[in-house]
Amino acid sequence: MKPVSVLLVDDHRLFLRLVARFLQEQGAAEVAIAGVAYNGHEALTQAQALRPQAILLDLAMPDLSGLEVIPRLRVILPTAAIIVLTGRKAEGYRQAALAAGADGFVSKATLATDLLPTIRQLAQTRP
Repeated sequence: MKPVSVLLVDDHRLFLRLVARFLQEQGAAEVAIAGVAYNGHEALTQAQALRPQAILLDLAMPDLSGLEVIPRLRVILPTAAIIVLTGRKAEGYRQAALAAGADGFVSKATLATDLLPTIRQLAQTRP
């Protein structure tokens, strides 16, 4: 099976490096990192240019929040899997992200156990 191309979006560069390393070490056969973006505007530009199959998106970012970016990504890439990867734990954030058009929600605290299964599940259900 061809690896799922993924765009990583978070304003914390160190965290992005950690996620990229995790995906390369734990999911190398399943995930290919297409690119990274450090804010909402870059996410939209990179999504348009790279056309990834999945987008890992933080909610708390300067300029455009993840909640503002999700509906715009849906217009650019209607079939991409949008997975919110955030430190925000409250159920209200999950509900708001899903209502905005996200497909999945993973807490940064459970990244090691939940991220790859979520990517696998969504990759199987997306065209």
